Amino acid sequence: MRPKPHPFAATHRHQIWSVDIRYIEDHALGTGKPAYIIAVLENYSRAILASLLSPRQDLTAYLIVLRAALQRHGAPEVLVSDSGAVFLASQAQHIYQALGIEKREIARGRAWQNYIETMFSVMRRMADYHFARAKTWPELHAVHDRFFHDYNHQPHFAHQERSDGRRSPAGVLGFVQGAWCEDRDLDRLFRLRAERRLDQGGYVRFRNWRLYGERGLAGGQVAVWLFGDTLTVEHATDALAQYRVAYEPDERHLRGITEPHLFETRYPSPQPFLPPLD
Repeated sequence: MRPKPHPFAATHRHQIWSVDIRYIEDHALGTGKPAYIIAVLENYSRAILASLLSPRQDLTAYLIVLRAALQRHGAPEVLVSDSGAVFLASQAQHIYQALGIEKREIARGRAWQNYIETMFSVMRRMADYHFARAKTWPELHAVHDRFFHDYNHQPHFAHQERSDGRRSPAGVLGFVQGAWCEDRDLDRLFRLRAERRLDQGGYVRFRNWRLYGERGLAGGQVAVWLFGDTLTVEHATDALAQYRVAYEPDERHLRGITEPHLFETRYPSPQPFLPPLD
């Protein structure tokens, strides 16, 4: 009896992408909280298109990695996920529709229908040992980045019978792009996002507020993401800082920005903060 065809098998590159979130609970950060990996996979080549190691799994984190994939590779014909709230949010649905992406969901309880689950299984074997021993966020990022590269450039079982000699996901993907997305169109669609430049102290000016990002990136370009009551400062998909915001009665202007949370990053400043003086 022949096996049934996979419901989301792709016949060409950028026909179908898959996205999902994985928890990394076994690490040595000492926070008592998991880290999250949000990744986008190209089904035909099995290549990871974009991957984000994040301390959170909210809509902003998902849109950061989705935008990175679209900016680097264009848009797919179909995007597959489970029924997670961030994947079905109205802001995300608007982006799918504007770019002509058909949004599909796997059947409930059928995780195997999402191609990215196979990649996560490989990650458990190749990277979890090193994740468990990472004591800082830079160490976690180093493990994540090494896996990203090794997975894309090592031979994949799915390609062992190809006649063109291409065996790795990166080799099969090549330089083929999906439907191209101009940066100005992405800026218009991702309206939660605004680009800013950090000053010499590592602060960013946003709507008349001066917010700390990271001194180690002084003078560098960052993005400010505002969604609901959460404001996130991000650089190259890495969250630098997050704040709680309150709005004026018009629900547009910001009345207050509080509860700063500064993430440990891979861009630490060589100059430490001065201790408070009595």
